[in-house]
Amino acid sequence: MTWLAENIMSIVLLLVVALAVFFIIRNKLKAKRSGKGCGCGCSGCSGCSCISKKGQHQ
Repeated sequence: MTWLAENIMSIVLLLVVALAVFFIIRNKLKAKRSGKGCGCGCSGCSGCSCISKKGQHQ
């Protein structure tokens, strides 16, 4: 129990960072599923999966 008391701030910080990462990933996945692409300017991105071979969005 003393270990928990000594490290409570680190644990809380870890949980906050983990939640932030979770929501960022969830937002990116929702955007990709709705057809918005990767969200980083697909018109100039040659490695984006939302661009067909002709350079047009699918």
